[in-house]
Amino acid sequence: IRTGIAILYISFFCWASLSYFYAINPTEVLVNLARQANTLFMYLNLTLFLYGFKNKMEWLSWAIVMILGFEIYAILTEAYAMGQTPSGVVPGQLKGVTANRNIAAFSLAIKIPFALFLLHTAKKNLIKITLGILLFATLFGLSMISSRASYLAVLLICILYLGYLGYHYFKDRQGRILLSAGNILVPLLLAIALNQTLFSNAKTASALERASTISVSTNDGSVNQRLRYYEDVLTHIIANPIIGTGLGNWKLVSIDYDKEDIKGYVVPYHAHSDFIQLGAELGFIGFFLYLGIFFFAGYAVIRVLLSSRVSNKEKTFVFFLLMALGVYTIDANLNFPIARPQVLAPWAIIMGLISFYYIKTKEPSEAKPIVKTPQIPAYAFGLIGIALFVPSLSITNTVYKSLQAQMTILQDFNSNQYNIPLSQIENFVPTVPNITVTTIPMDAIKARYYFHYKKYDDAISHLKESTSQNPYLMYSELLFSQVYLAKGDLKRSIEYAEKAFYNLPNNNLHAAHYIQLLIETGNKEGLSRTFALLTKNNEINNWKNYLVAVTKTFPPGDPLQVERALQATKIFSGNNEFMQLYKAIALGTDRIREGLDYSNEALSYFNQGKHELAVQAFEKAIASDPLEYSYRENVATSYYLINDLENALKQIDVVINELNPLNGKCEYIKALVYLKYGDPIGACPLLQTSKDSGYSQAEGTFQQYCANI
Repeated sequence: IRTGIAILYISFFCWASLSYFYAINPTEVLVNLARQANTLFMYLNLTLFLYGFKNKMEWLSWAIVMILGFEIYAILTEAYAMGQTPSGVVPGQLKGVTANRNIAAFSLAIKIPFALFLLHTAKKNLIKITLGILLFATLFGLSMISSRASYLAVLLICILYLGYLGYHYFKDRQGRILLSAGNILVPLLLAIALNQTLFSNAKTASALERASTISVSTNDGSVNQRLRYYEDVLTHIIANPIIGTGLGNWKLVSIDYDKEDIKGYVVPYHAHSDFIQLGAELGFIGFFLYLGIFFFAGYAVIRVLLSSRVSNKEKTFVFFLLMALGVYTIDANLNFPIARPQVLAPWAIIMGLISFYYIKTKEPSEAKPIVKTPQIPAYAFGLIGIALFVPSLSITNTVYKSLQAQMTILQDFNSNQYNIPLSQIENFVPTVPNITVTTIPMDAIKARYYFHYKKYDDAISHLKESTSQNPYLMYSELLFSQVYLAKGDLKRSIEYAEKAFYNLPNNNLHAAHYIQLLIETGNKEGLSRTFALLTKNNEINNWKNYLVAVTKTFPPGDPLQVERALQATKIFSGNNEFMQLYKAIALGTDRIREGLDYSNEALSYFNQGKHELAVQAFEKAIASDPLEYSYRENVATSYYLINDLENALKQIDVVINELNPLNGKCEYIKALVYLKYGDPIGACPLLQTSKDSGYSQAEGTFQQYCANI
């Protein structure tokens, strides 16, 4: 524990522990401290555990390679089963023995350097062939999983390995060294070739197509999201450089930063970079302590490579450990392996081995003589370990039970059901953690059941507790509003509904509830103020909800609302529902109904051949509803039939130039007018447009007048 890695890690743990006293949610600090304690003691004890092993390089590498074999077998069998289905291999569903594809990809990638080390040092051809096949299978599996971050990890392994070979070639001038490049290049090229052979025509698991999307362009949704998260984290660190939000609490504060882009209750649980996320949670001190662990590991590797007290084979092994550490570092900068035991365990082994070989480099003057350990320090280390590990084990076990219970309560939440009896709700979920994996406060979940069973006072009591558990998600405020509405306290209901909406505006529950209250109270100003937030991302449902609310709140013809409704028809061009809402807002339902009545009267005259009377009725319909294009098409046809071609053109031009229904009929009517004028040259382009728009009657007319032009 006198190595830099251990000192930095222990210091980091101690600093993280202090965040309990200032965190937004101290219980969440305990949950995450337990994870950190587990990882810290895993690292320390693995270092000690491996100390006495002889041939630890080969023994440990083969153990990891065996695990790698099981993992890639699970991936390949899963992919084969998918390949037998009509949908084929779906990369997002390839997870093997893990929870998702990113974990699966990096669990494979971090083990590749161990297999490559054994292949690099193997003497027997059978072992070389076996390891080569395993590497090929692993790289092929990664190509199907299509995790772009893992592609970067494989690229790093290739660069470091080829650089290592190049260094030794220029040092020793032995050509056989360059042949070792085939250890990684041959399996990699074969894996890519097989992937392209099987998936080049598919849009799913093609490795080269997926790799071509790697960029820092903000046009990539995933990249854009990560850059947004990074910006939020850095903004928070600059504003809170010393203490941050508390370990594990970034997922709460991130809601406030990302609230205008969050949909539903899907919050930014992680910043997709362990380093800067810890900076947000623990300030610059926590950030540099954690980053220092990796920097010191890099320094330790360099010291080993330069040391005369370490054999060449050991130096080679440590260099391959550096490759594996590089893989983890890429993962830690683009994902969040700090919360993923599947990758943390290999990392702890890597750090333990680097610590061991670093200690081995110390000169005799620096190193303590190997003597019997004094009893008091030995016991003290054991007692401190037990004192920390037993509580962390207890917390971890409680969290595990909570996660099991959350499978039921979240299923209830997502399906709007109440399958847990009220008599069981208090004890159904342990008190630690006090928020769900989706950051919904546990007390708010309980309040949901009390509200359903009309126990309003109990619901309010739990909601008061829940607001401190997560003050940013606003689910508690939504429930507060619903409870107070049920109790008849409209004023407090609106206050909480407004708070819930403005702090999480893209949540449909928040928006729908608040807008309904605004409609019921006729609050025009409040409704108009919601426009900017509701329509910021041009979500169709938000636009629709706003315009529907306007039709129920504002009188017809309000200039600002008409302008907004017209804007919606342009954004969602061709959507008839928005055109109807625009008409309702601009004209009102009475005028629309009146126009329809006149139109029905006009159609009756038209069908009787009374075209002049039809014209008069259609003109009345247009006066009532000038936005309905079919009235103008019909009156233009009626004018055409009574040879009033000037008025026919006037009305049909309004349809084509202003209302633009894109149905082909209006162009056809105008073409008929041109033909009656004796102008087939002017009519033919219109007939062609009508045909292209799918208006079937245009075909015969086009063949009659335009086929030979």
